Amino acid sequence: MADTGMAWTTGVVAFVAAVPLWRYTTHAITIAHEGGHAMFGSLAGLFVKKIRIDRGGDGSTGFSKAIKDLGLLETLMAGLFGYLGPSLFGLAGAWMLVHSVSPRSILLMTLVLMALLLVMVRNVFGLFVVPLTGALIWVVAMRSNEEVQLVFAYIWVWFLLMGGVRQIPELYKSWTSGGEPDTGALSGKTGLSTAFFVALFWLGSMAALVYGGVLLLRHDA
Repeated sequence: MADTGMAWTTGVVAFVAAVPLWRYTTHAITIAHEGGHAMFGSLAGLFVKKIRIDRGGDGSTGFSKAIKDLGLLETLMAGLFGYLGPSLFGLAGAWMLVHSVSPRSILLMTLVLMALLLVMVRNVFGLFVVPLTGALIWVVAMRSNEEVQLVFAYIWVWFLLMGGVRQIPELYKSWTSGGEPDTGALSGKTGLSTAFFVALFWLGSMAALVYGGVLLLRHDA
């Protein structure tokens, strides 16, 4: 049974993972980030050719079409919603937790999405870190009791919500140091400035964190 105290405690644990330990946990958010590109790009009708998860925390998703050949809807789906992937996945997890979806089901859904992403990974480090992250989730989902599953699911959802915000400074650094492909593509297709999309990503991820956090902290199941 979840209570407010557990929600606060797991939130603190997730904060430690998402901020002080970001150097070591950033790859989990990169997986969700590239998964967001792949999922929403696929919903727009694009075919995903390859995904990379790099050692330094960067990543990339390659589609069957070059960026310059994408339509406006395809660019918005793959770029805009893709960059908000971790926040959207975290928000969906928070909604499911407070609507009595079992923690094991949430973790298994995460594993299914990771398995689909793994099929498209094309670099050695990605083929290492994605299965490693999935193995941790699998152990909790299949080898632990319900209480551990609940605590871990809360930490995981909090981490996705906080990590979605934590990645924005990295985007800002990429932008100010010479450009960033996601925001550059969106800017080129819409005519809006890159700064607009950086701000939009920050506001969107913050809104997801606040709303998702309120759901988790107010829920007493």
